[in-house]
Amino acid sequence: MSLQKNALSRRAFLRASVATAGLALVAACAPAAAPAPAGQSSGGAAPAAAGAKIAYWTFWADRWGEFQQKLVTKFNEEQKDVQVEMLIVPWGDLATKLLTAVSAGNPPDFSIIGRGEVVEWAAREGILPLDDYIAASTDVKKDDWFPVAWNECLWQGKTFAQPFESGTYAAWYNTALFEKAGLDATKPPVTWEDVDNAAAKITDGSAADGYKAIGFIPWHGRRDLLGWLAGGEWYDEQNQKVTAVTPENIVALNWVKQYADKYGGEVLERFRQGLGGEDTADDPFYRNQLGAVWKGSWSLSAKQEYAPDVKFSIAPLPYYQKTGNDSINQGSACVLPKGSPQPQPAYKFLTWMSIHGISQWVPMAADMVSRKDQTDVYPSALPDNEEFRGYWKLYNDALAYAHHEPSMPARRFWGDQLTAAVDAVVLGKKTPEQALQDAQDATQRELDKALGKA
Repeated sequence: MSLQKNALSRRAFLRASVATAGLALVAACAPAAAPAPAGQSSGGAAPAAAGAKIAYWTFWADRWGEFQQKLVTKFNEEQKDVQVEMLIVPWGDLATKLLTAVSAGNPPDFSIIGRGEVVEWAAREGILPLDDYIAASTDVKKDDWFPVAWNECLWQGKTFAQPFESGTYAAWYNTALFEKAGLDATKPPVTWEDVDNAAAKITDGSAADGYKAIGFIPWHGRRDLLGWLAGGEWYDEQNQKVTAVTPENIVALNWVKQYADKYGGEVLERFRQGLGGEDTADDPFYRNQLGAVWKGSWSLSAKQEYAPDVKFSIAPLPYYQKTGNDSINQGSACVLPKGSPQPQPAYKFLTWMSIHGISQWVPMAADMVSRKDQTDVYPSALPDNEEFRGYWKLYNDALAYAHHEPSMPARRFWGDQLTAAVDAVVLGKKTPEQALQDAQDATQRELDKALGKA
């Protein structure tokens, strides 16, 4: 039984990475591009070549593509030294097309990729380090960005990208289901024990007869959050070791097992697989099929579009006992592909996008910023009232304590292994300890290959 839905969302693409085998071609095939000359700033201190035209490839399409074009037009109108031409590449095709172009030596000057992809591209020399450009710039100061966003752009002491947008996670509670169960949604669960108690009261049905509504399903969403919320870590970046088998991570998968045992793992999966797509009109949260879910900040605008009348509340993610608040910051990053024909003028646009473009993107796209001085930027797509501004602040507050995905060149492989581990526990095929051990061993072997250690 497959435990993963097939729908590809805009955010799902950002979480996807480039294929490991394909990226290995980059280092061998792509020509190097010259760094910015010492003493010259590509970030605004010195002008780029007059009238330079650069190519920008973006995965954002539909209305988001229109928003991106507005940013490009704004940049082009503000100055004449660099003019940008934007090409929209379909969501699922950007990584492949960019890889092919880099390998052939004819990439675009600039692109934006998922921030979780940066290390994989950097490790295989598919994107350029930006340190010389940053050092020469008067505008770029790493401390202006939240560390969780900036640090995801680093590999082996070098900076390979600058953050664009971000997104964190929080817990949503369905007011109608809470009230039906005699619960107060304005006093949401704080710990996993609180969640368990609420879920038991909200759940309508049984494993034998089927379910009409489920209070909560721990694995219905990002599964890496479970370990962090239990106080665990998945990866030791300094020693380049996968750390899946720890007491904290075992606690997290035992929580998964607890729900599978109590409500029926296979029955819950049949229920879950029959649910509508998230952030659509058929979202199961809107249709009173799930009492609690973990959603990203971008879901606020989707709710306004598809279910503005559904009553809900939002709170920080619940955690195990006394471990404290945690979340994830996922997003995208601005890069110069290796072989960028005009890296210096492209870096001028890169810097504008990562500092000024993002502040204009958030009001249109309802994404979040990555910079500390921009958290007051508010999306125009959301109601301008105390309730939604409070939710927006809650998501922004998480930027200060969130994790980023493991910074390793086997990140995509690790994600698949963690998914498989949770699936095995849900279906009773493995114990939490064995599932995590298998995921750790397989990923470490893949990681060692990527690092040239095996």
